[in-house]
Amino acid sequence: MNIKAILTVFLVIALVALTGCQQGEGNTINVAGNSELTVEPDEAEVWAGISIVRETAEEAQAEANKVINEMIDGLRYKGIMEKDIETESLSLYEERTWTEDEGSKIVGWRATQTLKVKTSDLSKVGEIVDVAVTNGANQVNNINFQLSEEKDKEYKQKAIAEATKDAKEKAEAIAESLGVGLGKLKTVSESSYYARPYMYALEAKAAGADMVEEAANVMPRDVTVTANINLVYYVK
Repeated sequence: MNIKAILTVFLVIALVALTGCQQGEGNTINVAGNSELTVEPDEAEVWAGISIVRETAEEAQAEANKVINEMIDGLRYKGIMEKDIETESLSLYEERTWTEDEGSKIVGWRATQTLKVKTSDLSKVGEIVDVAVTNGANQVNNINFQLSEEKDKEYKQKAIAEATKDAKEKAEAIAESLGVGLGKLKTVSESSYYARPYMYALEAKAAGADMVEEAANVMPRDVTVTANINLVYYVK
């Protein structure tokens, strides 16, 4: 075979390959699917702790540690397991005040510590707050009603499945309205998933017995689970 014939064969092969690539790419339909579920929570978290000011850093820290240890002992006595109690935050810093005459002035040291207490018995939320306040807590920051890790996985699968179904139905509707066929699926990508807990913040004025009474009357609310997914289909 001469050089001219060889070049002709290569040219034909290249054209066929290029045509095949162009046909394989084709036009596409891009769609986003969404889903939203409302489900009952099976877990609660309570943030409770102490914030105090003392003359020295050592005094402030020692008093905060004492309260936190008593809170933990009280929670254990009520059946809360140690693995469900953890330190959420702690801080120690100078407490200052300001006056026109003296300007900024140190009034002492503030120690703050917060525990996060988790329970699968939602009826125990008021009891947890009661134990915390009885043992010296002067802050209950938030009460969250949420999904446990196991339930979160379960509802994530359901939410993504519904979002995928929604996206496919949109793609089919678009293809039908355009008078074309829906081809093979090209790409799939999860855009987002989120299980939004119900967060209850106690009244800022609530303290002591008022805090306990308010917490005891907090009722769980549904958790909102959302998912988004993106699909790309070829057009026939």
